[in-house]
Amino acid sequence: MAHKTRKPIKRVVICSDLHIGSTKGLLEPGFTTLEGNKVSLNAMQEWLWLCWKKANRFIDEQVGDEPFAFVVNGDIIEGIHHGTKEIWSPEIADQRRAAVEILKPLVAKAAASFIVRGTECHVQNTESGIGEQLGCVKDEETGLHAFDRLVLELNSVRHVFRHHIGTSVRRGLAGTQLSANLAEEQVEAANNGEKIPRVVVCSHRHKFGLYQDTNGLLVVTPPFQGLTRFGHKVVSQARTNPGIVILDYFGKQLGELPTVIEKTFKTPEAKTIELS
Repeated sequence: MAHKTRKPIKRVVICSDLHIGSTKGLLEPGFTTLEGNKVSLNAMQEWLWLCWKKANRFIDEQVGDEPFAFVVNGDIIEGIHHGTKEIWSPEIADQRRAAVEILKPLVAKAAASFIVRGTECHVQNTESGIGEQLGCVKDEETGLHAFDRLVLELNSVRHVFRHHIGTSVRRGLAGTQLSANLAEEQVEAANNGEKIPRVVVCSHRHKFGLYQDTNGLLVVTPPFQGLTRFGHKVVSQARTNPGIVILDYFGKQLGELPTVIEKTFKTPEAKTIELS
């Protein structure tokens, strides 16, 4: 797919885990379902939408008129899974339409847009259809407008984008896990005679993370979903701070690693009940 500009791309904007369809996920105000029902936003959704608008303004400030690539790194919609009741519509077509409307403005600005496939129980096979409707780049190997693993070459640096990475509730082990994932990606590539990836981007764990050494870096993107009931079950202490990540190569020499720009928003503190 040809880029929309002849200027070289120097930045990659990444978001993930939008979980559109979840009552704890992203939703644009005023959305109306196929049945004609207008969906009202709860307090969490109102706050997430405010954060989304701020994130988009931040992207405009960082990128300006320069071309950028846009990657949605999985779990665009919530789907219907594990008997969840935390959805505002059981109709996948509603979730898909809402996703297209939310992502359309960013895709329109990007020089090239890509979708990475997320967790099957959430997204089923919808992400390729969403990508096709938005005009995202097609995976020529599968014919789908979404990638299980997206490999990009930028600034003479090999990048791998994948949705999944293991989760850990122990903060002290987070850096070890990220470094191990980076090392495994690099070793597997070397064993297969491939160019070594030096930037690996994952999502899924709903918490921003960054590990970097002289060999490369691994970044985990933040989500755009609040803590669900399942989240309260397994990581009730967690704070799911929404946000986006930009890989910035502006001013970098060929082969240099990018500057990782994180823009996250602190989850509001829960109200405290004082007992007298």
